[in-house]
Amino acid sequence: MKKIIVALILAFSALSLTAAPVLPAKVATVQKQDKKKKVQTVTFKTSIHCKNSVKKINDNIPFEKGVKDLKVSLDEKLVTITYDPSKTNEEQLAKALEKLGYTAQKQES
Repeated sequence: MKKIIVALILAFSALSLTAAPVLPAKVATVQKQDKKKKVQTVTFKTSIHCKNSVKKINDNIPFEKGVKDLKVSLDEKLVTITYDPSKTNEEQLAKALEKLGYTAQKQES
């Protein structure tokens, strides 16, 4: 009887070692797709005029959906936003700046 139980355990162990795991392969595929997400960058000429303007933009724009990075230059009056185009677009980002009280004119690279 012990020999039969040991044989069954070994047989099931061998089967589980040869069976391909399905779930980890799917997880790996999803992770690869996440790494392939592309981002875009847009630069706006704005009407910022002081350090408070910079602070206001830095405190609010990062919370807009899809924003990945933000750089504000007071000297050049430029706001550069890196974003996920599947979640937002340039028009929505310009509206977010205008909602804060600043003009937002897209700069061509």
